Amino acid sequence: MEGAAVGAHFDSAHLFLDLSGGKTVEFPLDWFPVLQAATAAEREHFAISMDRQQLFWPEIDEDVNVPALLSYQPATMRQ
Repeated sequence: MEGAAVGAHFDSAHLFLDLSGGKTVEFPLDWFPVLQAATAAEREHFAISMDRQQLFWPEIDEDVNVPALLSYQPATMRQ
């Protein structure tokens, strides 16, 4: 499935969304105020929905819809 999430990780300014097929898409962390304000430990504790179209951070009550996020056509894609 194109655009299926398999992981996520962060640096100090970005959310990196790992997709099936090996691509990683980079998004500015300031697009996600709740995640930006979260601790590193809170960011690392997430779940991926069974259809791999949602990311959930239960401790901070945040979720991200993968297809909606990918519809923004990010400028940075890594192989």
